[in-house]
Amino acid sequence: MKITPDILTNTATAQLKNKSAPVNTGNLSDSHSNEKMNKQQAQKFANDIYHKDEHIPLSQNTYDRPLSITAHKSESELLVKMEQTIDFGELTNQFRKIQPKYQDFMKDLQNTAPSLAQKDWGFSIDSNDKLVVSGDITEDEKKYLEDKLNANEDIVNLAKELPDILIKGQEYDRGYDGKGKYWGKYDVTQENFKDIINIKEMLDYSFTTEDHGGLTKNNFDTWKYQDNLRSQLASKAEVKYGY
Repeated sequence: MKITPDILTNTATAQLKNKSAPVNTGNLSDSHSNEKMNKQQAQKFANDIYHKDEHIPLSQNTYDRPLSITAHKSESELLVKMEQTIDFGELTNQFRKIQPKYQDFMKDLQNTAPSLAQKDWGFSIDSNDKLVVSGDITEDEKKYLEDKLNANEDIVNLAKELPDILIKGQEYDRGYDGKGKYWGKYDVTQENFKDIINIKEMLDYSFTTEDHGGLTKNNFDTWKYQDNLRSQLASKAEVKYGY
């Protein structure tokens, strides 16, 4: 129900009339005097709790601006959470943790299978927390790499968290209406993550020998990571939740 000054005035008058009245021992003029007093008190009560000139624009009958202000504030907070999860936060840090483990893995591969280390292949994580290899290599080479990668518990344990973190950040972007303007517009699930995100490509692309701390520490360039993530999503993910 929309609240107007007339409604508040009537409500206040009714509340005062419902109160227990003293026994009437006066004459008719006293009754008129009491009635006049009650109306004056009711009007004062209504004016005290609802100041028309202060709260209601002249062109409106109700005041509902705080609701829209709260909604905008909440959406802004969700976007901040998205950035802290994908752009500069959890997902970034998770890839950064994998980077040195991956570099050690590639150094070992250079020693054990140097020709394979130079070939065009990639890997990702499936919904069963297994690292899966893709690329222009033979089935035997894929099996060799998958066995070797899945034997590396550090890489597996770090990589299996990637889908959850990315999906959580996307949900922040989609906010309250289920639509995303940024990372959230892309359809990424636990099942299709392996078909969209190439972890090896991300690590190779974001690798840097510069270390200024912060955005480039641990041989991981945050800006390059964002560029590659955007590129992979744009080329391989469906824009299912865009406006």
